[in-house]
Amino acid sequence: MAKLGGEIATVLADGRVLRVRDARARDARPLARLLDAVAAEPTVTLLMIPGQFGAGVWRRRIADALADPHCVQLSAELDGELVGNLGLRPEPHPCSGHIASVGMSVGESWRGLGVGGALLETSATWAAAHAVGKLTLGVFPENRRAIRFYERHGFVREGLRRAQYDRAGRYHDEVLMARFLTPVFLTPVS
Repeated sequence: MAKLGGEIATVLADGRVLRVRDARARDARPLARLLDAVAAEPTVTLLMIPGQFGAGVWRRRIADALADPHCVQLSAELDGELVGNLGLRPEPHPCSGHIASVGMSVGESWRGLGVGGALLETSATWAAAHAVGKLTLGVFPENRRAIRFYERHGFVREGLRRAQYDRAGRYHDEVLMARFLTPVFLTPVS
């Protein structure tokens, strides 16, 4: 079941054409390799550690996203190579059905070209068309490049959770960020 209805082509900063599309089962192996490479970078940007999730886990996640009308799992392909991915999943509580969580990675060699922006804007367009009013995500505070990227794409900081994650024996804080896709009128709490 296709969610996007085809591929979305974007010309990157270097002139090459990026294709953003629904993830497919055959993306599982290259996705596992991509995420292992990102997880192995010296600056920690992912919760996972290299080798933690194999192709079978990603194959199941892709299948689950394709089967769930409230989820989307995107792949970014450049010159036939998987260079980035984005997962969008609804918040589990029924009262938060208007919110979806974003998880995204772009391989180090392809950052700064527009891959992340293409993934994020494609998912935001899809989300808005499917009654999602707010996108949320978490990012490590030391990942300043990612925070600046998300802010350029309309995300604002909503909070900080101290020592939220234990990754390989080291605690990490999490910056909470959100982007509103529809106008929201906040009612003051009395």
